[in-house]
Amino acid sequence: MSGLWEAPQREYAISRIGGDNPVHIQSSTFNSIAGNMNVSHTTNVGESGLDILRRALCEDAMHDSAVRPPDPSCHPGTRDAILERLDDWSFEQPADSAILWLHGCAGIGKSAIAQQFAASCQVRSQLGGSFFWKRGDAGRGHWRNLVPTLAYQLAASFPAIGPIIQGAVETDRLIASKSMRHQLEKLIVLPFREAPKLNSRPILVLDGLDECEERAAQTLLLRSLIDVVRAEHIPVHILICSRSESHLCEILESSENSDVCRGFQIRPDASAYADISRYLTDEFARIQRAHTTRGVALHDDWPGEVVIEQLVERSSGTFIYASTIISYIDDEYSHPADRLDAVLILDPSSTTPLDDLYSQILSAVPDKSVLLRVLHAIVETHLDPEQIDITLQMRRGTSRIISRALHSLLQIRPVRIFDAGSLPVQLLHASFRDFLVEPQRSFGFCISGQDLRIALVHSMACALESGLRSLDFEAIIGIFLKFLVKIPPTESLFPILRNVHVQHGAYNSLAAEADARAILTWLQRYLHPPSDLVETWTDLRRLGAGHHMIDSKPHGDESIAQVLAGNPALISYLRVISTPTPVHYLSDRTALNLLGLTWDALRPLLQRSLDGLDYFLRDRQKCGTLYMSQEETLRFMAISRTNDVLDPHDFFQVRNGFPYCAAANRTKSSSIK
Repeated sequence: MSGLWEAPQREYAISRIGGDNPVHIQSSTFNSIAGNMNVSHTTNVGESGLDILRRALCEDAMHDSAVRPPDPSCHPGTRDAILERLDDWSFEQPADSAILWLHGCAGIGKSAIAQQFAASCQVRSQLGGSFFWKRGDAGRGHWRNLVPTLAYQLAASFPAIGPIIQGAVETDRLIASKSMRHQLEKLIVLPFREAPKLNSRPILVLDGLDECEERAAQTLLLRSLIDVVRAEHIPVHILICSRSESHLCEILESSENSDVCRGFQIRPDASAYADISRYLTDEFARIQRAHTTRGVALHDDWPGEVVIEQLVERSSGTFIYASTIISYIDDEYSHPADRLDAVLILDPSSTTPLDDLYSQILSAVPDKSVLLRVLHAIVETHLDPEQIDITLQMRRGTSRIISRALHSLLQIRPVRIFDAGSLPVQLLHASFRDFLVEPQRSFGFCISGQDLRIALVHSMACALESGLRSLDFEAIIGIFLKFLVKIPPTESLFPILRNVHVQHGAYNSLAAEADARAILTWLQRYLHPPSDLVETWTDLRRLGAGHHMIDSKPHGDESIAQVLAGNPALISYLRVISTPTPVHYLSDRTALNLLGLTWDALRPLLQRSLDGLDYFLRDRQKCGTLYMSQEETLRFMAISRTNDVLDPHDFFQVRNGFPYCAAANRTKSSSIK
């Protein structure tokens, strides 16, 4: 039976049927030649290499993803000169043009250009892959999904490369968890090295590198790409778009890297102003037509050339100002002329017109205190609006109403639509987040103050104490633990750390040991930390670090018996995680949840050495009625993977002082033999 649970493999075999050696065929192609039958068969067990890559990639990061804001590409007829220059570069052959860095200030239109260029390359069958970073996003906020996402697109777009990438993954099925350099070597360099000559150079488009949350990863990626291009001479062009950050300039504009890198800075020049004027003219005309059909009276030439010239001047050559104005005015529940007037009354001599516009939009929300709490939760927690309402103890729908009022700045996901790869509420512009967290820019709308953080922690504590459904509890508990250690410890927060459900949630997190260690450090900041909490979270840290893991040395039976005596819950747990069968698929935390136990059921494991526990539980004579055969354990696994049994206590009942898997012997679960 253990073979069913081994790592999947792909086998290729050609056999001849004849003589005394029959061949077992799983998937076959038969060819009869001169009366003899030849059999060629391929056996696939488990996922293919591309299937594995698909699970590791981030679809939302691709240029044609449906989850990003609508129509993020360039407005027709704008940015033509820059796009033409990029097209020329894409056909160049010299190695010194392999990496092109397109950079400029926030809001200048880099992402729209990258989007448009990627789409054009795809039409020409040149696009090898694209990745658009976004700070704070689960899939797009870091580098870990980058190489699998690019490799999958390369395999799909270039047939000569695809089989090599697939084979590399099938050789190392854990490659997506390896280092960045290892992934680049196996999934990018190796395929180009072994593939036949391609008809065109694949283009890789990497946008928003500065949005990658790990600054060290940004520099490592750049240096790795430069090394790969320089040493391997792979026939690829890489477009990298970002703000003009100093640490990126040091690498990409360095004379030592000029043999493979070229820089191109987008500036707010005359062509940018002309493009913004065209964009505003076309968009105002569209708004005028749409509202006229709704019975709103607007002049045919509204808003007029003079107004458009004023707005173009205020934009300072950045498209973000123009696009935010259009989104703000284009509100079907407001009169566009009133919204335009609200923009025009802003100080025309201001040196920060975009910040003024952000402040104007936020001022439309009547309750400023609620607005700040909601914005703080959106930016810092990444909870969905309904969970924010729960956390902040507000009427259901409050966060969603506020988010909708800021439609020109936020994109909100439909109610309770779960998508682990994207944020439930997204800031449409990175500069808006910068505005909110920088006091010198946002003034009264700043969300980086300690008061908001303290209020959020106390609100989360109340929400966790009140009893939540599991999905909301799991989402809030991890954020709570991260925020708690960022504020001063107070006695009023100690009760929440004594809550066994909070402790269990901490133990069930992927960062259990790190979270517990951070809580202990936080407690030590208090003058006289409660000894019971220090002891409890010390135990949690040790358990989270795996200090209770089973050792298979064949001794210690008496010690084991003393710990297990009269503790059927602990025996049930140990039986599940220690049996030498596919039940190893379950983590210890999953086993606790299946059995309806909390983390403190494991505390006896920390009281004494349990060397030989694994050996003890495998021995039928020593275990007695505790022993569970492979067949029973497999049946248990089958049941645990279905929804047939909803009560975890139904899995194990106590018989003669030991747990008995009642559900394992059910007729309906006997399909696994």
